[in-house]
Amino acid sequence: MVAFRAFSLVAALACAAFSFAAPVTPAYNALEARCGCSPLPAVIATLETSVTPLVYELHYMTKDNCTAAAVTPIVADIKVAVNVAIADVKVLAGVGIETVLATSTGVLAVVDVAKIVAGVICLIFNAVGYILTIVVAAERDAVCALLAEVIVLVGTLLQLILSLVGGLLVCLLPLITNVLYVAVRLNVAGVFAFLGISL
Repeated sequence: MVAFRAFSLVAALACAAFSFAAPVTPAYNALEARCGCSPLPAVIATLETSVTPLVYELHYMTKDNCTAAAVTPIVADIKVAVNVAIADVKVLAGVGIETVLATSTGVLAVVDVAKIVAGVICLIFNAVGYILTIVVAAERDAVCALLAEVIVLVGTLLQLILSLVGGLLVCLLPLITNVLYVAVRLNVAGVFAFLGISL
């Protein structure tokens, strides 16, 4: 616990340094002109908008109706949304960081990028974690296989985002550590080896 608090303090200081370094000139139009694509904050916002009603559907499930048949279409739609985000993030490879982090009002600080990325990760992981608490034994294997597909895709997205934004990992880890148990329970923890922590 002491070690984790120390890590969190170091992470907070590191993130603060990045937040003061962020430029304030918007670069959104430059990215739009270059590739017709969206900067990272917009990609994450779109993903969150897309998956929010879907994770609400998962949270409304009960032990009586949490079946593979019921979960499948919801998971399929979440996977579509995450795959769209993955494709959008891949397009940003090689683009200048000020452009990648552009918003309509300026360039987002790394600490703020960590918050929005963590927000959507926690949104999905918490919903998956909830399903793990209610699914009955007869449906568990089939449902867990579906949920694992989502978590693996989120891992792919996260790795791509981290490759774009230097210094993001140290800001992000304290915000998502408490939901990563979901990957362990679904036996896909290895997908998150790039985080450099033991799950």
